[in-house]
Amino acid sequence: MTATLRALSGALLLLAVPIAAAGPREPVAIIYQVSGEALRTAPGRSPEPLRLFDRLPAEARVELKPGSRVALAFVTGKRYELSGPARATFGPGDLAARYGGVRALAPVPPLPRLEPIAASEKAGKGAGAVWIRGDEIQKLYPRLGARALASAVTLRFAGVEGAQHYRIEVENRQGELVYSAETVSSEVVLPAYALRPGMSYHWSVRTVDRPGAVARGEADFATLDPKTALAREELRRFVERAGGEENLSLLAGVDQGLGLLAEAQAERRSPRPYAP
Repeated sequence: MTATLRALSGALLLLAVPIAAAGPREPVAIIYQVSGEALRTAPGRSPEPLRLFDRLPAEARVELKPGSRVALAFVTGKRYELSGPARATFGPGDLAARYGGVRALAPVPPLPRLEPIAASEKAGKGAGAVWIRGDEIQKLYPRLGARALASAVTLRFAGVEGAQHYRIEVENRQGELVYSAETVSSEVVLPAYALRPGMSYHWSVRTVDRPGAVARGEADFATLDPKTALAREELRRFVERAGGEENLSLLAGVDQGLGLLAEAQAERRSPRPYAP
């Protein structure tokens, strides 16, 4: 892939994404269970339906209609169950005001702060590429918008008809090759020591022995920083010990907010109280 095509891809991506006037306020709580009719009102905005895994800032307010139920957790680890009719206003680490059916639940370890990747930490080499020759390999994961635990990264992609072997390569943002291998599988588990926490990476896959044109694919992702990964692990261990569908739902919501999309999906689909 040439530098010119990479630059062109990045320019097109910037044109396609509207520029926001200001970044979102840092969330202080996450909604991990919702049933019935509930509304959320963020500062300076009109009321909207409350949704599963919403992350709300301080001064936000939720209001429940009769018969509705909501479970929420603050980044401090404090948790509440709201049963309608009820209202609550969020403070930085606890409820600032409450009315109606509001009940404190057992706390959990402090949650990792759900912050976006810093602007200085560019994710990989650039935007997804458009290949001039050959076919593009689809469904790469992790990719831009997703994160991974440095010690537990699995690369996934859709297999290509007629291909028996694939070449995988992972580079850091300096362009240094940190991992490479040939595989017959469309899922590759990286060694625990291959990547570093809090870094961005670019990975690619191509067919090796497929008849005709070579098929390729590439994507970018970042790994969680050590502090965030430790906080997430503490929560995972708590959920493993405590069990319960509600706790697993909380972990799924936190993972989704962190960009651990595969982990969140597995947790939401788990039929058991806990699935490691």
